[in-house]
Amino acid sequence: MKLKKIIAAPVSLGLTIASFPLLSSPAYAKTVKVSVPKAVVSTAFNAALSSTKIHLDNYGKKQGRTSWHQDSSYILFPNGAKQSFPIPEYPFKVTRYRQLKYYIDDMNTSSIKSTINGSRIKTTLYFESQGEEVKAKCIRRRFKKWNECSLKMERDIHLNNSVISMSLTPIAYKGSISYANSAVDFKTDLRIASKLCQSFKGICKNIEGRIKNELTNNIETRLAKGLNNSNVRAKVASSVKKSLKSNLGKYNNWKIVSIKSKGNKYILKLSK
Repeated sequence: MKLKKIIAAPVSLGLTIASFPLLSSPAYAKTVKVSVPKAVVSTAFNAALSSTKIHLDNYGKKQGRTSWHQDSSYILFPNGAKQSFPIPEYPFKVTRYRQLKYYIDDMNTSSIKSTINGSRIKTTLYFESQGEEVKAKCIRRRFKKWNECSLKMERDIHLNNSVISMSLTPIAYKGSISYANSAVDFKTDLRIASKLCQSFKGICKNIEGRIKNELTNNIETRLAKGLNNSNVRAKVASSVKKSLKSNLGKYNNWKIVSIKSKGNKYILKLSK
């Protein structure tokens, strides 16, 4: 069998190399993963949030005949923003002609601590506990007019073991780590003098329920709203990045683009 060599004749297609578009290879960003102990990240969050302060106070000089209400409560956030908010006075009927009015008196956070809770970071603000945090004033009606009166029994209230906890999910934010899904929880042990409770049936239950519930809702709502502010989150991110400098080493100037929880570490993905 003879094999024939077949040579294909060149076909002119009228195309040149220049006729084809040049496809550039995709520019892939350089990425690297770095593991950082969760304890290190929680310490960084503690430093970033350490300037957060809460001041509760609506007790002031006497206004008119029957009120000592003067709002001066505020929350100071890490970015320096100061958010003032009102706390109402709390009146309670003792008898037909007598009332007690309650006010929060100069209650402040004094320390902060951040810990790890699973994949989240829990930051707790502790209030100082000194004296009676809730002041009571007595007013009564005589000759169709309300005026201040005396009540010879202890009626002020203690708010013991008061704390505010912030549960935060760490996320990549502006090239660093900040937080999302903030959940705020205020707890306090409200203690009222037993003699007052014994003397006026049902009043202590009403006082505890109203003050504790209204104050809790007020504080939690205000703090949660402020934490969701983009400027506050950006300030936290900036501070956290500085705290992690030694852990990131030569990748310190790279951007953190994701963070995942794994055991006792966070796995950070960085991009150049």
